[in-house]
Amino acid sequence: MRNLSMLLLASLLAATLQTQAQTANKTAVRKPPPPPDYFPLRYKYWWKYHSKTSAGKEDTYTLTDIHDDRQEDKTIWHEIETKVGTFPPIHDWYSKEKGMVVYQRTEYVANGMKADFVPPRQYIKDPLFNGDSWHWEGKGMMGTSIDETSTTTGPEDVEVPAGKFKSMKVVTKLTQNGSPVTKTYWYGANVGLVKSKTESGTVTSEAELLEYKFPKLEPGELEAELNKTGQ
Repeated sequence: MRNLSMLLLASLLAATLQTQAQTANKTAVRKPPPPPDYFPLRYKYWWKYHSKTSAGKEDTYTLTDIHDDRQEDKTIWHEIETKVGTFPPIHDWYSKEKGMVVYQRTEYVANGMKADFVPPRQYIKDPLFNGDSWHWEGKGMMGTSIDETSTTTGPEDVEVPAGKFKSMKVVTKLTQNGSPVTKTYWYGANVGLVKSKTESGTVTSEAELLEYKFPKLEPGELEAELNKTGQ
């Protein structure tokens, strides 16, 4: 009888140890949370900014994702409309592919001037990490030659009118038709651009995020948008 009790106790202990081991394995293989999205793009997303220049000019402007378009290769191009006051808007197209946010195309609605970047412009890495760097060289509007190198540091806390955000800082040194420009952008986690500074010669311009809206879409609304043609 004693031997039977010892056998049952040993079996119970073995089963308990096996359960604990299985639980530990499940815990060990649990996937870490995804990295923050520093350049969120989706139909109807909206951002509003206040800008000012070293000459004292001030403006407000908005960015709106007005259309998402699925391409033949299944990538999605996001059409972002920039509106400054009563001026005609500017449209820009971005996609996310191969670990990059890619700046595909730009168009000035007022005069119909448009251009595809050749090759597609590698805008920022996606996801974005401290120490990242990348280089792009190509052609823009009217064959303008652009050569730019970007580096990333962070995260750091950045406070703007829209709030306080854990942000990555991206410094881009570029030459456009021989003229040097330095652009410094701060991207908030899961928010996007929260602050920027552009330095070109003696001219400096800055912008800060005032507010943003990421509306919830109705069931099937995004898929219907992606299926639109002729945009």
